[in-house]
Amino acid sequence: MPEDQDNLPQSQIQGFVRHENFESWYANNTQFHPSEYDLKLIFGEIDWPPNGIPVVQQHTAISMSWVQAKLTLYYLAVQVRVYEILHGTIKVPSNVMPSETEPPTDDNPLAKQAYEFIKQKREELMK
Repeated sequence: MPEDQDNLPQSQIQGFVRHENFESWYANNTQFHPSEYDLKLIFGEIDWPPNGIPVVQQHTAISMSWVQAKLTLYYLAVQVRVYEILHGTIKVPSNVMPSETEPPTDDNPLAKQAYEFIKQKREELMK
């Protein structure tokens, strides 16, 4: 595999072929595990076992480079916005809304910048 695979122009991709182990799953729960090198997304589905206490059955983990994560963010935002243009605003139920992030307790400017960004994104989601 070429070392510079993240910089391959889209125009050079000749098509899509599904791996022999390709599977299609449904997910209504996603966890994010960032590292300095990549981002791992773990997908799962909320399950209600007989005891009535919900659990998340995790079924798939995908790791991607930060370049791919940023491109995925762009394409996902486009898909959601176009869907909302065609069908109306997607209402996020209050019981699954992300909780507010606590402001940083130190004077670290990067922590403050991250906090303000997270706060802004949550406010946008709540609209």
